[in-house]
Amino acid sequence: MPHRSAAELEEERQEILAAQRDRAAFAVLYERYVDQIHAYVYMLTKDKEQAEDVTAATFAKALEELPRFQWRGVPYSAWLYRVAGNLVARERRRPGWIELEPHMAGESVDPALAVEAEDRAAEVRAAVSQLPPDQRQAVLLRFGGELRNREIAEIMGRSEGAVKLLTFRALTALRRRLGAPLPAERGLRAQEQA
Repeated sequence: MPHRSAAELEEERQEILAAQRDRAAFAVLYERYVDQIHAYVYMLTKDKEQAEDVTAATFAKALEELPRFQWRGVPYSAWLYRVAGNLVARERRRPGWIELEPHMAGESVDPALAVEAEDRAAEVRAAVSQLPPDQRQAVLLRFGGELRNREIAEIMGRSEGAVKLLTFRALTALRRRLGAPLPAERGLRAQEQA
């Protein structure tokens, strides 16, 4: 997600104010963020129907809370991501949460490559799922949601520095779990090969 200019943030603030006066104006915000929120929820749930349900619930909650929403100078999406994450967490606490991995290979893809790619993706998902919850959320928002640290900080209720540290620790843990060299190790290997 590209960095928002002050003018873009002001435009969004005006859109929120308009939606607070006239609920029909909320459609502009919905159209801007529905695909991003759906993609984020789908990454968390890995279930198309559940992602659709949680996305709908996120925007229903957003519309319900709109009169009380207070602008804080960050994109409205930061608040929406927080709502969506909370709804997913609530859904997971309910009995009956089952995560199934779909196995769908494209027709034009070499089956061996598709299996290898799916195995690697499953390995990465498993490693991400083993991260502490705050590190997992920071990584999913950063790389799945393509959010900036400031937006992630707002969603998580943390400072930007804390988000950077969470992300760094998460990436370090993932590199170790997945057998990828750490940045310092890459430098040493390059020197040894020279």
